[in-house]
This record gives sequence, structure tokens and C-alpha cells, in this order.
Amino acid sequence: MALMQASSVAELRHDDRGRPVIGAQLNGSGPYDMVVDTAAQSSLISQGLVHELSLTALDGEMTIRGAVDAQTSRLYPIDRFSTPLFQDENIAMLALPNANTTSARGIIGMEYFQQSRLLFDREHATLSVGSSGPAPEGFVTVAGQLGGDGLLTIPVALNGSNAPALVDSGAGPTVANLQVLATLDWTIDDACLKPAGGIQGATQGATQAWIAKIDTLSIGSVTMHDVPIVFSNFTGSSDQPSLILGSDLLNLLPAYAVDFPRAELQIRLPSKRDAP
Repeated sequence: MALMQASSVAELRHDDRGRPVIGAQLNGSGPYDMVVDTAAQSSLISQGLVHELSLTALDGEMTIRGAVDAQTSRLYPIDRFSTPLFQDENIAMLALPNANTTSARGIIGMEYFQQSRLLFDREHATLSVGSSGPAPEGFVTVAGQLGGDGLLTIPVALNGSNAPALVDSGAGPTVANLQVLATLDWTIDDACLKPAGGIQGATQGATQAWIAKIDTLSIGSVTMHDVPIVFSNFTGSSDQPSLILGSDLLNLLPAYAVDFPRAELQIRLPSKRDAP
């Protein structure tokens, strides 16, 4: 595996659920849109692309842990995997069990960026990877921590009540577990909560969900108002309040960077000309 030198840049687009995608080539074919998922430990390929590339599964299976449950999947050999941000050879990639997860052809995981700063810049429609370092001028820093899986969790505040949130660009909606309801002085039967069907992740499982607006959600010094939040229990949520911070809210930021070595979310503030 070899990252490109210095700061590499890719065109940033979004899938049908607002999640960031860039183009990737597999075995010389493509480019195919793949979701860049800050909460995925490793990259995945869609079943459709497996068939299109006529890939043959390797022996054995591995477990994928999605937002709702865990499911086994087959591994497929990839001779060459390349994007404008990195290139890799002779790897094995798991197939994505849930074909409805995304309109893209797979997921790019964070195995390629654990020593880097990954900048999602909506203003300039670019995704770039560079060296870890302090937030540049015009950015604010939200200090977090890396879990044992190497993924970033940061503190957020819902109506002033604090809870940890996994920074998850691969999630469409922001999801709070049901324990957050108590911090808001709500119960599952409150009229403000409306049924929202179910949520799914990379696997085929689903869990019941509700949606409601909260007055404020703060990420460091950035505060959002009248924020719709989905409430449901998800994989990895404990008996303590916690959230998945999804692309619906991340996309409201002009730009944000996930700096893994520093365990920081760095947020670009709106320029003065954009301020109200």
C-alpha cells in the first residue's frame, strides 16, 4: 500500500443519501463511485461489482459489523485498487452484504488514512489527504479520542447535554441511541417522536427508529438549531447516551477534517461574508 506523496486531492461528490464519494479503479476498470466512510475500518466492494468484475471468492468468511448487527461475508482478491488519494495492490476486500446501503459501488475504509488528516471540503468539492497537524487558520478544533478500532469519537451537546458521537461520514442520518432520550427529559411515548421506519447499515439487519427535532446540537463552538435526529439503538451503543454523527449534519459544515493521529475533528468556520 502506498499513499500519494504530499497532499493528494480527489473530486468530492455524494451518493443518493448525501454521503461522500470519490472515484476508484479496481483491477484497471472504472472509475467507480465509492463512499469514503470515516467509521469503516476497512474497504468493501458491492456484490454487483463483484459480479461485474468476475471475481472469485477466497476460502473462508469474515464478520462485518454494521450499524445494526453483524454478518459474515466473503473475501475477494483485488489485484489493483487505486484512487487519486492512494494506490494498493494484491489485497483482499470483503463484499458488502446489504445491496441497499448505497448507490455507490463500495466503501473506502480508514485503513488508508490512519496516519493522515482527511479533509472533506464541500465549498471546493474536494477530498484531500495530507499530513497530520494543528488546524489551520479559519478552523476550530474539537478534541476527541480514538477507539480500539481506530475510529474517532468526539463530544457533542444536545440541548446542552453532552454525549459522545462517532464521526461517521458513511451514515446518512445522525442517529442517537435511546439512552439519549433520558438526557433530553423525553420518553419513547412523547408526541415529539414520530415513527421513522427502521435503520440499516452495511449488513441486512434493521432496527426500529423514531425521529424528532432538538433545539440545539453543538459540535465544539459550532451550534446548529432545530436539528432532526433519528433515535434508535445501533451496534456498539452501550447503556450510556451516544450518537452516530452522520453526513446529514457533517454536510452542513463548509469543510471538516478528520485528523486521526491527533484524534481531532477540525471544522472550517463560515467566512465573514457568509455569516448572517
